[in-house]
Amino acid sequence: MKAILIKVLTVFFLLYTALASQAATIQLPEWYRLEVALNSPPVLHKELEVNVSFQSLVGNIEEALVRLIIPDGWTVDAAEKKMNNVKAGKSSNLTFKITPTTYLKQGSIIAEASIKVPFADIEAEIKKQHPEQAEGMIEALKSWPAVSKRYNEISFALMAEETFYPLGQGMWLNYADQIKIAEGFRGPVYFDDAIITTHQAQTDVEMYEKLVNYSKADPDLEKKLAESGVDIEQKKIDQLNGLYVLATRMFIEGNAEEALNMINRFETEIAGSKPDVIENLEIAAFNLKGLLFWQMNQKRMAEDFLKKAFYRNRKNPLQRYVLRNIGLLMLVNGEKSTAQQMLDLALTFKTGYTQLEIESAKAKAP
Repeated sequence: MKAILIKVLTVFFLLYTALASQAATIQLPEWYRLEVALNSPPVLHKELEVNVSFQSLVGNIEEALVRLIIPDGWTVDAAEKKMNNVKAGKSSNLTFKITPTTYLKQGSIIAEASIKVPFADIEAEIKKQHPEQAEGMIEALKSWPAVSKRYNEISFALMAEETFYPLGQGMWLNYADQIKIAEGFRGPVYFDDAIITTHQAQTDVEMYEKLVNYSKADPDLEKKLAESGVDIEQKKIDQLNGLYVLATRMFIEGNAEEALNMINRFETEIAGSKPDVIENLEIAAFNLKGLLFWQMNQKRMAEDFLKKAFYRNRKNPLQRYVLRNIGLLMLVNGEKSTAQQMLDLALTFKTGYTQLEIESAKAKAP
């Protein structure tokens, strides 16, 4: 038991250290908020407005300079714009006009604000709200530069295939073009989490497996970790996401059987997980399993799992992808009428799915 405890402490040492560090960090009061939003989805070569909102929570902000960092080649109406005299508790807004000039698989618009720090007002707020910690907080405040820089970002994709959409699990950008359909049609679509590396995914999977094994030896371990601030449920979600990422990378590399084994592990592990938390990931996993069977020429099994993805939640916006994939499979199987129905139904989930609009029209052609 002692040896196991030592291993547990080793595994979670860095995590505990991070938690302790975070607890020791002096948290100064939030003194302003910066928000950035688009007034409409970007369209290629069409001007749109970007709205930047600045709210002062503590003190009067004498001056703030705001600039947009936009994708290379895009144009903006001004390099930077100034906000003056934002009173405590009030908000000020700026509008930039930008024009997209290129499609982007992963794009971002960043608002950068340079703000003169109202030291006296923040110090007064600290003394009022945190009298017991005031001395340490004020000392930390004095180390700040006279001008503070903050950022807020809009991450998005602007694609010829699907116009605009915020990045995340709600947009699948990858097409399995190795699976041939017909002239004028792209391969089926799937989700690949580009943010998580293969190494990170493997680490998340292995770390959770160790946690489970240690918990079997020490039934109180999970309770102790939870009391220390470790989110066990999140570790489970990280493991599931890791399994999916590994399966996706194997699929991309052409290792269909290994990818299928990884998805089978995913299916085993989802038992007992909170359904709403992993809904998008589960739909993506069943969709990928369908593509794996499709790639292995087991089209009946492919259809079964694509339908399983659809019935996971028929109203989920991701079904525009699943229905498209079912439609393409029907087309390959010679069931043209059913294919048309599936493609048309997929179009009801999102306007501007350009690739699907083209394919739906082609499927209707005599």
